[in-house]
Amino acid sequence: MEYVSGQIWTPHGFQEGHIGFKDGVIEEVGRGRAKGNIAEGIILPTLINAHTHIIDYVVPVDMGMSLAEVVAPPHGLKYRKLAQTSPLKQRKTASYLSEYMLRKGISSFSDFREGSVEGVGILSSAKGARPFIMGKTREPRFDRDEVHELLNVADGIGPSSLSDWDYEELRELSKMVHSRGKTFAMHCSERVREDLDKVLDLKPDYLIHMCRATDEDLEVCAQEGVPIVVCPRSNMFFGLPTPLSRMIEAGVVISLGTDNAMISLPDMFVEMEFAGRLLRSQGIKRLDCVISMSVCNGRKIINESPLIEFDPGMPCDFMVIQGHDGDPVTDVVLRTAGLDPLMVCVGRERR
Repeated sequence: MEYVSGQIWTPHGFQEGHIGFKDGVIEEVGRGRAKGNIAEGIILPTLINAHTHIIDYVVPVDMGMSLAEVVAPPHGLKYRKLAQTSPLKQRKTASYLSEYMLRKGISSFSDFREGSVEGVGILSSAKGARPFIMGKTREPRFDRDEVHELLNVADGIGPSSLSDWDYEELRELSKMVHSRGKTFAMHCSERVREDLDKVLDLKPDYLIHMCRATDEDLEVCAQEGVPIVVCPRSNMFFGLPTPLSRMIEAGVVISLGTDNAMISLPDMFVEMEFAGRLLRSQGIKRLDCVISMSVCNGRKIINESPLIEFDPGMPCDFMVIQGHDGDPVTDVVLRTAGLDPLMVCVGRERR
């Protein structure tokens, strides 16, 4: 049996202890440090990247373009560039960034995958972090046959936003996704505030961005139990600050994602640091919530249990990062960006 020791994250705070594991399964969890550790530091569950577009990595960044000019379907820069990029190059990009994420302690990521059924197939082939694939139709319109095929291969469907679609077609799309028991999610109120009543009538499982949301919008999301995935670095690139503190005050369930890979590499520790600094600037002093956004709440997005416990008999799903002999919350959120974990262990796989 092998051991790791240090400050172990729990839903109730960090505790000094050790984990013993063998053949991809946790065998022992105890107080105090074990002898003969293969790694010592801060022990966390793996992270979930709750919103990505990783194939966007192939898109050149044009600093002079607005958000709409870069990402609006179907003729924004990213859509034109993706159409010109071979499936082979897209597969290589997916494999590279999936491996990159696993090395950075990300076990799963939720990707809004352009390219319809073919795009889903490209992402499905990647090794490394496990994709939870939200398929997208070729055009922002409802085609029953295309949606049927998409739902056979994707975990759900994620249309761009209310502003890009005919509303009645969005209704048909939402009904069909829910009838198949799949996940339905939408970008919402990113560039401009959108009608939240209309959006919620579509029964989304979660929303992304909400940069332009009002306090009332956020309170409704909290009351209705609709999580919000935020991508602070990506939004700030386009001058759209994320109202993180207002979301917390409203009681919203918040998850973190890294969004478009040509703007923000899919490194959740960098995203966590940025979110922590943003929260400090907005008056939030304790940053425990940032860890919960990345560990617990992200698992809700990919339909996994959000309560992570290290118990004997559970599959290995943890990492060890370098500690700095201070508050482990501060070390995780503000002092890990740019570093690789000392070890990542998911099942029998180890990085």
